[in-house]
Amino acid sequence: MRKLLLAVLVLLVLLLAAVAAGSWYLRTARPLRDGAIALPGLRAPVEIWRDSLDVPHVFAASEADLLFAQGYLHAQDRLWQLELLRRAGEGRLSELFGRRTLAADRFLRTLELARIAGRDAAAADPAAGTLMDAYVAGINAWLRTRTGALPPEFVLLRARPEPWTRMHSLLVGRMMALDLSLYYHAVAVTRAAHGLDSARAAVLQPLYPEWGVTTLESAPLPLPPAAAAVLAGASIARASNAWVVDGRRTRSGRPILANDMHLSLGVPGVWYLMALHADSLAVTGMSLPGVPYIIAGHNRAVAWGFTNAMLDDADLFLERPDPADSARYLTPDGSLPFEYLTDTIAVRGRESEIFRHRRTRHGPVVSDVEAGLGGLPVALRWASQDPASPIAGVRGLNHARDWTTFRAAVAQFDDPHQNVVFADTGGAIGYALGGRIPFRGDGTRRPPTLPVPGWTGEWDWRGYLEAAAHPALLDPPRGYIVTANNRQALGALGDRIGTDWASPFRAERITQLVSHAGALTTPAVHRMQLDVRDAHAERYRDRAVAAARAAGDSAAADALAFWDLQAWTESQPAARYYAWYASLRAQLAGRLYGDTAGYVPEYVVDAALEQRALPWLSGHTARAAFDSASRAAFRAAAPFVGDRNWGDIHSVRMEHGLGGVAWLRRIFRLNLVQRRAPGSENTVNAVYARAPGLPAVGGWGVSQRHVVDLGDIDGGGGFIIATGQSGLPFDAHYRDQFEKWQHGGLWLLPLDRGLAAARTVHRLTLRPD
Repeated sequence: MRKLLLAVLVLLVLLLAAVAAGSWYLRTARPLRDGAIALPGLRAPVEIWRDSLDVPHVFAASEADLLFAQGYLHAQDRLWQLELLRRAGEGRLSELFGRRTLAADRFLRTLELARIAGRDAAAADPAAGTLMDAYVAGINAWLRTRTGALPPEFVLLRARPEPWTRMHSLLVGRMMALDLSLYYHAVAVTRAAHGLDSARAAVLQPLYPEWGVTTLESAPLPLPPAAAAVLAGASIARASNAWVVDGRRTRSGRPILANDMHLSLGVPGVWYLMALHADSLAVTGMSLPGVPYIIAGHNRAVAWGFTNAMLDDADLFLERPDPADSARYLTPDGSLPFEYLTDTIAVRGRESEIFRHRRTRHGPVVSDVEAGLGGLPVALRWASQDPASPIAGVRGLNHARDWTTFRAAVAQFDDPHQNVVFADTGGAIGYALGGRIPFRGDGTRRPPTLPVPGWTGEWDWRGYLEAAAHPALLDPPRGYIVTANNRQALGALGDRIGTDWASPFRAERITQLVSHAGALTTPAVHRMQLDVRDAHAERYRDRAVAAARAAGDSAAADALAFWDLQAWTESQPAARYYAWYASLRAQLAGRLYGDTAGYVPEYVVDAALEQRALPWLSGHTARAAFDSASRAAFRAAAPFVGDRNWGDIHSVRMEHGLGGVAWLRRIFRLNLVQRRAPGSENTVNAVYARAPGLPAVGGWGVSQRHVVDLGDIDGGGGFIIATGQSGLPFDAHYRDQFEKWQHGGLWLLPLDRGLAAARTVHRLTLRPD
């Protein structure tokens, strides 16, 4: 027995030693933050100062050396993120994850993003290409000179990072363009419309409400008494929010700009904070690992921020095969052959797959990899298929000094499409639309949601509207500009941009807050970013009250009637309202498709609420059917809610790519969870659920926040991202911004060298070798 116990003890000691050794080895992946390192490719020394949140301030003698250091830092802190982005864009995920990612690889190979990015990389302007290559060299310098372990994801998957190229940086931009495009919505609507009659299919076509605010024409809206009380109490002093106010509305007498971009929430986060300094450049803000420069932020003269323009630059075309030869398809000038391409997809744990895909004159045939689009081949015409130079536009924004140089930069920012707000230290505020607005047919056609005939030529693209004709606004008399993915402009120009804008509720609420505020400061504007008063509930709360009374629950009806419309975690009426809304969506799906899981976008539910009728029916029948659905929705939701409040049924989960593996998730604490989350899809502080229904688990939302006062760029406002700077799960900076992201707070990233030095806790020097 003693020998057995001794053997068990020895095995336990060995196991603990192995675990300790493994843990020590993985932690050697942490980057060098202090000291000096010699690197080939630099022309002069570069200083890197990190503050207590590990945000680097980079000082270089030239722009090329600056970008080299930026690439080096991105690789130091986000190497696995870079690897995953590159492999996804190239359609090579299955090399790591096996057959479970084959469908994604087939889809991304079909889109040919790597070929498109490679074409643009080869055609880059020599000067721009040289700067891009400096950034690429920095990433590869880290790969060549690093010591210690690779990040744990590489170790666990037995993978090795490959050298970065100019093409990969452009590929990251194309992946972002895909994520922001309306392609996925068009596919979802096309699938849903099959099997519906024309009246029912018509309700799936988005329609921006006539009463909705627009970016160029919006005027102050009345502020409800309850909201006025909230402002007084605060002593005022897929989607995104950005607004800018001029000096007439601020305490400093100079503009204040605010921006929070709503994207998929994962770990590590999309953004990486940094400040960049070179001979002719000083800029701070959010960078995107894999891409040079600051994407959104401010320099010493200009600040800018983005929201998704919801510009429809992706059309689906039906292609009619030639009756005489199915390998050809019809065009206005006869028939053409389908162009076939063959790829080899390496698959971990099994033989490689030979994958054939095809394209037409419009673009890739996506129906070969997207089920449910109908019987005819469906091709994608997408602006991102055309040559683009978005990094030139980003560089222009980093160097902008005034409205003129800002407009020139936005004109170069041709992909992806974005609303861009602007302010400068001279007091100007402005807005411009970046991206490309297609001319369809004769130039008067609105963007289609469903697939259109590809053989007639009537929907063919004839080029793009010139950038000078895009919506733009400088120094409006009202003294502010608001954009929250809402419609940009009325009339024909707005019609050409798109149809599927976000509902106007966030833009309406921000407009209320700004137009009724006193002299604004950066803390007051940041409080607006955290606002959770729901303008959607303000408009439709009476429908929920009526549903509760019809269901016989007078207590719930009274609670909803007196609700302050704040989506706080402790609010019980908020839980009832959002549960009723989710249940109503299921009720409408059941009546539209005969299946409560059918696709019902928010705008369809809102159309029914607006009309108090089912929009695919008419007259008394439509109104009675709505009343029945609304009452049934409340009755179905009530037992689920019970006495619970909104925070009990509403959370946010930010997942790591390997966070679905239980033991990895527990050991490395891969995922971040906000267990009780305030806000809704329509509040300024927005959260978007991963799927319809309840409990609601948010997976998209505010990815960062930025506020800057152009009268005091180093003294007020700041930035925050949702997670942390590091992509290493065991690093102290993996999640150390999460708390401020949840509860409010910004982190100052000063451009003044003395102020940056005072906040520095680590110093690293990169020296030429």
